[in-house]
Order: sequence, then C-alpha cells, then structure tokens
Amino acid sequence: MHGVLRVTVVALCLALAGCGGFVGGPDQATPVTPAPVPTPDPGTVRVAPGLTEAGVDDADALTRAHVAVLSNRSYTVDRRRLVETADGTVRLRQDTRVETAAGYDAYRASSAVAGTAVSNRTVRTHWEDGRAVQWTTANGTTDRRIAADSRGIGGPPLPPRDALSFDPTFNQRIRTLFGAVNVTNVSLTNEEIMQLNQAPLYRVSTEGATDRTRIPVVTADRVGGVSFTATVTPNGVVRSYALQYTVVRDGTTLRVTESVRYSDVGTTTVPVEK
Repeated sequence: MHGVLRVTVVALCLALAGCGGFVGGPDQATPVTPAPVPTPDPGTVRVAPGLTEAGVDDADALTRAHVAVLSNRSYTVDRRRLVETADGTVRLRQDTRVETAAGYDAYRASSAVAGTAVSNRTVRTHWEDGRAVQWTTANGTTDRRIAADSRGIGGPPLPPRDALSFDPTFNQRIRTLFGAVNVTNVSLTNEEIMQLNQAPLYRVSTEGATDRTRIPVVTADRVGGVSFTATVTPNGVVRSYALQYTVVRDGTTLRVTESVRYSDVGTTTVPVEK
C-alpha cells in the first residue's frame, strides 16, 4: 500500500513539474524570453495629423486640424505676397494682418495692396458686438460701410468670418501647398525655437514640388524654382510657411514670395478700434 502511494506521489510531482527534489535537483524553470518590442519605422512616426517624419500622408487631415484649433483660440496671423520682375520692380505687394478673439467674437483685420500692376488700396475691418465695420482707403479717400450686422441692421446678417473677404486660417492655400510640394523631411526644430514658441515645433523641409501647376495662385505659362518650408505644431497648426517660386507669364519672368505666420495663439487681445 505504501509503495503504491509513493509511486503515485512521484508520478504526480513529475506531471506538475513542481517537485524539484526528485529528478534533476533544484528547480529548473524554463526561462521566459520577453517578446521583442518592434522599432517603428522613422518614416511612419506621426508628428501631427496628416504628417509623418517622412512627409505628408493626408493634407486634408492636416488642414482640418489647423482650422479646428484656430477656430477655438485667439490668434494673430500675418501674410505677405510679393510679386517682382527680374529687375526688382514690385508688381504686387499685399500685406494682411488679422488679430482675432477665440471663435471670432471680435477681430481686427487689415489688408494693404500696392504695386505697379494694381490700384493701391487699404481695407480695414473691425468686428465687435455682432457688427463688422469696414474702411476702404484709395486715392486719398476713405469710405466707411457696415460689412455685416448679425441683426440685419445696416448690413447683411453674416457670420463674423464671412464679413472678411478672405479666410484667416488660409486653409485652402495650406491644403494646396502641402499637397503639391515634395516634402522630404519633418523634424523637431532646435531648442531655442521651441522655447520661443513654448511648445514642440516641427520643421517641414522640401525639395521642389510634385505638382508645380498648383503652386501659383494665377495660371502661368511656366513654373520653376519652387522652395517651401513650414513649421507645424503637434496638434496640426501650421504656425508658419515660406514659399518662393518663379513664373513665366506672357513672356515675362516673375519672382513670387509668399509667407504666413501665426503668433500669440491663445493670447491675442483684439485692440479697441478708435
């Protein structure tokens, strides 16, 4: 009887591999090797909506994020477009600035146009308390009108952004450019720039364009010399971009420079119009 019991106990221990005192001496548990953690391909690391370290994979996603963030925060945007001939003659210079509260509850905007190919003029628009007042100055004369009024008194009942002749997020232009240029690298800016912006900021580097026909805002016979750089925040705000290119139009070569810069995001205060 005792012999049967000893055999049964031995068999049970061997089956459960839990009695190290019988076969093999001390416990010899099989070591567990942890599964290797895959290293992501640097080209697929996402740094912002629609943007990876390798380039742009969804220009629409990037611009949607850009608009979504700016629509809910105050900001200041400055834009310049400059068109020059080979000898430096300025055919067009347009400077635009907008200072807006979150949700466009109040804003001040100005746009000045000058050059040999246009009529010089300045347009200022101020939105406050549901009304947009616009001043247009040309040839030394200033005209004032109500561009919009939420109550429909003296002007059409337009939403705040529709009272402007342009979209201050410039989302259509940003979508076009990020979809047309050849992005080759997206990397963090240096520490000084990140401290200045008080947030991580990615620099977008390019080499020419994949579709040069989409670069000009006006149809051209030929497009060349495309250079584009930009900075983007992790939440998708295109904080700045700088674009240069040449066009040939009616046999004349023109050099075009275009830049946009967003600043004071979340801290802009709209000045009181006097």
